[in-house]
Amino acid sequence: MTRRGLVPFCILILAAAFITGCSPKGKADFDLLIRNGRLVNGTGNPWIYVDVGIKGDTIAEIGDLRTRTAARTIDARGLVVSPGFIDLHTHCDRGLSESASKANLNYLIQGTTTVVTGNCGGGTFRVAGTKAKWEAQGIGTNAVHMVGFGDVREAVIGAEPRAPSGEELEKMKSLVRQAMAEGAWGMSTGLEYIPDRYSTTEEIIALARVVAEHGGVYLSHQRNEVAGVPDATRETIRIAEESGLPVEVSHLKVCGKKNWGMMNEAVRVINTARARGVPITADLYPYDKAATGPLISIARNSGWSIFRLPDDLEPFAGLRKEMAAEGLSEEEIKKLRDEYVAELAKALADRTKREQIRQSVLIGTPTDPSPVAVSGWDSYAVVAAQKNPSLIGKIFSDLAEEQERDPFDIAAELVVGEPGLTLSCGALSEDDMKEAMKNDWLSFSSDGGAASLVDESTRQRPGHPRSFGSQTRVLRKYVREEGVLTLENAVRKMTSLPAQFLRLKKRGLLAEGYKADIAIFNPDTVQDNATYATPLVYSTGVEVVIVNGKVSVEEGKFNGSLNGRMLLLTENR
Repeated sequence: MTRRGLVPFCILILAAAFITGCSPKGKADFDLLIRNGRLVNGTGNPWIYVDVGIKGDTIAEIGDLRTRTAARTIDARGLVVSPGFIDLHTHCDRGLSESASKANLNYLIQGTTTVVTGNCGGGTFRVAGTKAKWEAQGIGTNAVHMVGFGDVREAVIGAEPRAPSGEELEKMKSLVRQAMAEGAWGMSTGLEYIPDRYSTTEEIIALARVVAEHGGVYLSHQRNEVAGVPDATRETIRIAEESGLPVEVSHLKVCGKKNWGMMNEAVRVINTARARGVPITADLYPYDKAATGPLISIARNSGWSIFRLPDDLEPFAGLRKEMAAEGLSEEEIKKLRDEYVAELAKALADRTKREQIRQSVLIGTPTDPSPVAVSGWDSYAVVAAQKNPSLIGKIFSDLAEEQERDPFDIAAELVVGEPGLTLSCGALSEDDMKEAMKNDWLSFSSDGGAASLVDESTRQRPGHPRSFGSQTRVLRKYVREEGVLTLENAVRKMTSLPAQFLRLKKRGLLAEGYKADIAIFNPDTVQDNATYATPLVYSTGVEVVIVNGKVSVEEGKFNGSLNGRMLLLTENR
């Protein structure tokens, strides 16, 4: 080859090396290089054009890296590069432990790279066993786990409505201490639920002090989310002050139309406490309807379903037992459900049985008050109705006023005529939500769970859209469409703010030396597609998701990689 021909040949070699990310010597500067993106680093500061170089699981360099090489380069032109989202309030525990949902795809596809599990008092204290299982099978997102106060209490004294003895309290402390030693990040409570609701504030403080010894945190589903929200928040503040723990109000909300506007007082309570140095923050999910469920649930402990039938009313107890049996086919379950509804129609037509059911629906029992007694009819809104679509969006108290009928009679008619009707147990005010979210201490969460892979046949199954759309809804509705938040502030509320509360080191920001948990999305198209009618639909617009330095989502599709891991407080250095 002549000298004249050698020069172009060398240029071609160098050009090829740059395109493929390899240096002429075969040694790349980075494993992964993100080029040409608008970097929103999680601090709330304005975005800038800058490149991100990753080695292993860590961000090695941020800056103008045009002349640097990498084993793989991602062109983020036209896209936003942000820290992966951190969701402080999920119930992904069970799903992460199951093969069909361990990828946690409904969160991952939104750009969520870390979920907090064990919330509302329902987190196992057997942390080491959970970690071993998740490591053996793999999980799609990182997970931070809380030990559940309810799980601990139930393990020691069951669901009895009483205070623990001194010996029992020491056993409870021992279980919390065990969980913290195994890597739990803190403790959660679900004070509206059995058995948590039977506890005193002093009992919670006693266990919270054990958490404080290990440098943990406290998250609380408060005792009241209707008319008593300000007082419930004051209890949370007292726990913080007397235990020495940072505290988080989980899914801050005020349910019930007659209580709308009370969020202002709850916010004042939090701001006053923060002004005197109490480390209290809160999160909310970006929907104006709380948990959803059928008008009637077959299970005895049916959560927020309006129709709770008395335990001693036959034949329902027997039918519930039959439906709880393992190995039933879908046809067998449907047959039993149809029988259940048919028997309910007969019972409601009987004056004596109807009155028994009315008392169970309106009052419940002294130790287990009914959802209607706790929340009121104005907390219940219809979110899905196949036979009566005109009811969608209606609150039960409004229906009763419009029809000039007793709300129980309306519910009794619907439970037979449309037993599959879906309700929200908490009607919220959009104005209340915006009042809360404008505060710097308010982050976004979902209160959802890890779901199995979804296809066309499953997307209309009952559920709440928050499991599939909370993070993307913030970016679509409150940033792009309504301008309630800037892009930078919204990202901060889903990244560095939750990391700051957790004291989670080296995550939540795009900074050199931090772990490479990264979401790359199109701010003009990012979209939550799940609705109350079709709640199991994946979000779109998040093009790339990187977990611990490895790509999990590319071109908006899951690539099958399980790159998450359980993060332990004991390793948080």
